[in-house]
Amino acid sequence: MDLKLKLHLIPSGSFYSNLRNQLTQNEWSRISKMVRGYHGKCQFCGWKPSIFRKEYTHLHEVWNFENGIQQLVDFECVCPTCHYVHHWGKSQIDGLNMDFLLRHACKVNKCSEEIFKQHIEDSFWEWQMRSQCEWNLKTDHLESILEKNKVKI
Repeated sequence: MDLKLKLHLIPSGSFYSNLRNQLTQNEWSRISKMVRGYHGKCQFCGWKPSIFRKEYTHLHEVWNFENGIQQLVDFECVCPTCHYVHHWGKSQIDGLNMDFLLRHACKVNKCSEEIFKQHIEDSFWEWQMRSQCEWNLKTDHLESILEKNKVKI
């Protein structure tokens, strides 16, 4: 089954190796606000933030890991819950309600818990394999990614 909302586990050697940490706070804030403003709602579950409750979407970096290269390939505008699903391992460490996240992921993906639990298991196996390698960060596609997300640089 092709899942819409998936885990995006970052190899242990690449924790905090991301675009956000390569840019100034102002640069990151500008990109984040523009991408989130362009999409306006969670790209997975459709959740819309409420300015009255000080809610907001998150900007999620999507990475490809291949041949020792950690390549930035896209951004996603996600609600906090979908973001926690993407970062399942960190969510566990932070003590979040994993049953709630599992139910949310199953609802978004219209799948059974068994199917999503298999995805979790497969993702952690892949994470273990990737964590044995060193990854070189590449963001050379940033301009085209920003253009796709209607961000003017």
